[in-house]
Amino acid sequence: MLSPIEKDILNWIQHVSEARPELKGFAICPFASKSKYKIIESNIENLDPIEGFDVIIFVVGLHHTLEEIQDWVEIYNTLYEKWEYFQDCAASYDTYINGIQTNNGKYNLILAQPKEKLRRFREILSRTEYYDLWEEEYLLEILRNDSDLVRLGIGTP
Repeated sequence: MLSPIEKDILNWIQHVSEARPELKGFAICPFASKSKYKIIESNIENLDPIEGFDVIIFVVGLHHTLEEIQDWVEIYNTLYEKWEYFQDCAASYDTYINGIQTNNGKYNLILAQPKEKLRRFREILSRTEYYDLWEEEYLLEILRNDSDLVRLGIGTP
């Protein structure tokens, strides 16, 4: 039986998986619906990656500030060189692509993805118009070291 949090996160996965005309027919996350994921409610100090998944969605407490979560994401990105960690904070940090909200808006999440798989997905998307509607700052925040994949004239290729 799914918990209410798991149900909400599954609804969010469905939301980010829907193709949208505002995004040139792309989904917010085109690979989300087919990715193997695991949802874990956890203390923010214990977010170890688990092999065999495309994404691990850690649900951390709502009492954490955006800055605390960003600090922990930075720590985990330093500790686990084969994984990429991202924050998805509740209402304190709404994110959008062309006016479509990308974050879940309800829970503080930290997502972990294997860098190798993530880069392959990004390479596929970089050959399309997927990234054309992203604002520069959000694009660089999400792509980080993979920003060289997208040639939008936004800085160093």
